[in-house]
Amino acid sequence: MKKILALILVNLLLIIGAGGTVAAVALTDNLLEQTLQTQAAENKIYLVPGVYKSGDNKKLNTITASGVKKLDDAECEAIYTENAYVCTKAVGEKLPTPRSTRKDKNGEPYRFNGWWAIVEGTVTYYQTVPSMTEQTFLYADWRADLSQRKDPVIPDIGEKVEPNHYIIVKHADGTEDKVTLIRGYTNLSNAETLGYARPAEIKIEGLELKPGDSFIVYTTGLNKGSDKAEIAPVGGSNQMWNIDLEASGEKINDTKTYLSANTSAYYTVDPVITYIYETAGTYSLYIKFFSGGSKMAVYMEPLGLV
Repeated sequence: MKKILALILVNLLLIIGAGGTVAAVALTDNLLEQTLQTQAAENKIYLVPGVYKSGDNKKLNTITASGVKKLDDAECEAIYTENAYVCTKAVGEKLPTPRSTRKDKNGEPYRFNGWWAIVEGTVTYYQTVPSMTEQTFLYADWRADLSQRKDPVIPDIGEKVEPNHYIIVKHADGTEDKVTLIRGYTNLSNAETLGYARPAEIKIEGLELKPGDSFIVYTTGLNKGSDKAEIAPVGGSNQMWNIDLEASGEKINDTKTYLSANTSAYYTVDPVITYIYETAGTYSLYIKFFSGGSKMAVYMEPLGLV
């Protein structure tokens, strides 16, 4: 950004000349202010206290402390996140404590256990406002039993706990990694709900890929009645699936620059997606499903390239 701004300054001085120095400085100040405003908007931290069902009614958890601003429905739709607040506190300040009226089956209240986010595939808890270089969502962890620890607990031998949504990344050296995806919302009304109350997408920010890597998507909610994560997309009525690698005209970004996939095949063939970019990179990955889960739309946006 600094380099781009410097080039603009040089061109302005060449065009305006020495007599226009004052005007150029004023214009530079405006450009710098706009740049800082744009960066501030990109670096927003959103707090998501969550929602829950009470009978047939949906209830919203709340944040009543200072230093946050509740987003209206249109603003929530714009970031595909329900019941969100933007945090206006400074870096290092203590994060507010949200409120909930939810109770468990024994009438005991759910209690707040901290704000968390997934950073580089790991669940991380925060007590103060973190310093972030990109838009970040912190989610409220509500529990009825506070005897549970924040840190992951190693399961007993033989017990295996699987996430609902993840990808298996196979590296060129033959090793594999399981990367958990989190659920978000989409404004596309025809997208699958994945078992949630409204159209959903699964995503991750900070996915690292290297040349030769490939991955397969696993998710729940496509085969009705199953709570086990299965390979996606699923076979449709003719036992075929489709993969759509999406592009964004607004951000001038095309997923096909970084990924390749068999766009249509019978379900006897694994829906493998391959990383084809010539250098390693870090990305945001967004996945949605349509047509009963037989069509999978994949959009990937670079955060940093080597």
